[in-house]
Amino acid sequence: MNKLHKYFLFILSTVTALTFNACKKDPKPEIPEEEIGKAELTFLEVEREAHGDHYHYNIIEDAQPLTIAFDASGLPPVGTHAHLHEGATYKLTLKAYDFAGREMQQEFLDKPEIHQAFITGAPQGVLTYVYADRDRENQKINVGITGYLTVNAASAGFVFRYVLRHLNPGVKANITAENWNDQDFAAKFSGANDLDLKFELHPVAENDHGH
Repeated sequence: MNKLHKYFLFILSTVTALTFNACKKDPKPEIPEEEIGKAELTFLEVEREAHGDHYHYNIIEDAQPLTIAFDASGLPPVGTHAHLHEGATYKLTLKAYDFAGREMQQEFLDKPEIHQAFITGAPQGVLTYVYADRDRENQKINVGITGYLTVNAASAGFVFRYVLRHLNPGVKANITAENWNDQDFAAKFSGANDLDLKFELHPVAENDHGH
């Protein structure tokens, strides 16, 4: 009986030790990919030059960038109100940061098959957008981290919405560059939003420099 008792205690201690060690070796929970802390949209005026059926975009030496910052909820500072000018073209660039403050927009470019930006809110015909992304091999891709936004006409102010969509597998094949302002993107192209940025934009006449 004494031997049996010792044997039972040995088995119990072994199981306890193994269980304890297994718990210590459990992997930490994975941090979700693309956990974004804050973001910025920058508008920099460029010169748009027609070349056949497409355009070239040239630097304007004294152009001053307009940068709008957004918090982790996709909101800008209270009262943010931006003006863009009729007839002007702007290089629109996204910067995204993780919660440690590290830039992470390259992650979206490295996975173009599951990412796509949509820009909505403008009245019909007021804006035109062209994707201008490049991958690490300098090949053209359509994501929307970089693009060119042209103001075709002045209009009343509206809520400019920039959405970076994380698409379900295979969905990207159904999207073309012409879908950049598709109001029904959420219903047509299944997935979730990595970013949903909104601010008030007022496209003004070329000679209007009011605030």
